[in-house]
Amino acid sequence: MKIFCATSPARFYSSDAHAEIPDDAVEITPDYRDALLIGISQGKQIEKNAVGYPVLIEPPLAAPPNSEQLCANIDTAADAARHTVAGDPLRAVEYERAASEAWAFAAANYQGEVPPMVAAWAIGERTAQQAADSILAEAAQYNAALVHLRTVRLNAKELIRAAMLEGNIEQAEDIAAETIASIQAAVAGIGNNAG
Repeated sequence: MKIFCATSPARFYSSDAHAEIPDDAVEITPDYRDALLIGISQGKQIEKNAVGYPVLIEPPLAAPPNSEQLCANIDTAADAARHTVAGDPLRAVEYERAASEAWAFAAANYQGEVPPMVAAWAIGERTAQQAADSILAEAAQYNAALVHLRTVRLNAKELIRAAMLEGNIEQAEDIAAETIASIQAAVAGIGNNAG
């Protein structure tokens, strides 16, 4: 039995088990295959050397993130959180209109004609006042989450820029990770993300 190693992608073949072996595969010994497998298990990569023989190399180091990337990750998390809570932009407009009508109805001491957006939620056993109060409670949660998202997002971006200017890449990465977790936690159970 002959053993072969192809490097693009890194795969092993045997003449007994494989009818087709890629053209770029090179014959290797069983011991060398085992050494390559051990290297892969230790995080190394297989690449061809100058004469085309498979060798183990250390994986290339990933470029450290820059402040723009970390800040963009935070913005993306905040955008996703807002979308999770409100859904599409038209639904956010719907929520704002319902809250506005509920606030006006509550300010009128729940008297007079029930506004249409409140009436739409006053279903089943729910009274118009209960519907308005429910809408206002949800709007308060939504607004508090938006304020939190904006405050945390903008503050974190400033802290990341400062950390990067000081050369503290790890600190900047930690700030980004903690901020993203905080953003996700802030919208749990609110709006479309409820129950």
